[in-house]
Amino acid sequence: MTDSTPEPEEWVPPSRLSDMLHEADGNVFSSINAPTAGPRNDDRLQRGDNPFQLYSLATPNGQKIGIVLEEFGIPYDAFVIHLTGEQFSRGFYEVNPNSKIPAAIDNCGVEGQKEVRLFESGSIALYLADKYKRFIPRDPAKRAECMNWVFWQVGGQGPMVRAL
Repeated sequence: MTDSTPEPEEWVPPSRLSDMLHEADGNVFSSINAPTAGPRNDDRLQRGDNPFQLYSLATPNGQKIGIVLEEFGIPYDAFVIHLTGEQFSRGFYEVNPNSKIPAAIDNCGVEGQKEVRLFESGSIALYLADKYKRFIPRDPAKRAECMNWVFWQVGGQGPMVRAL
């Protein structure tokens, strides 16, 4: 006896999520969201003269990194990444393959590294705190307590705050 169940066809993702979902009236982002990853154009990122390059927008998570850079007195160049497609450029994708803000490049790196790419606000803030040995305790128990609050603000408080 043979199984006569036909093989399912291979699923091919649509070119845009809006082809799969109903677009909400006035949703300006529905045309840029896609179920596939990768750059959509070959545009490069701007680069400034300072050692640290920040690519973001004035969102709660984007503002966190600017605050840390100012607190530490780190010279940086800030570039606005508009969420209307700029985050899908090849240059931005090379810094953050998730195409989300904030993202950054530390041209000074650490321990001989030429350049360090950074993304996700918590990761960027932790990198800077470790590199400059500020705000994060070295004692394991105190560090763990600090990390509890750092990650709470990333996943809890951070996304709930909106700019006034």
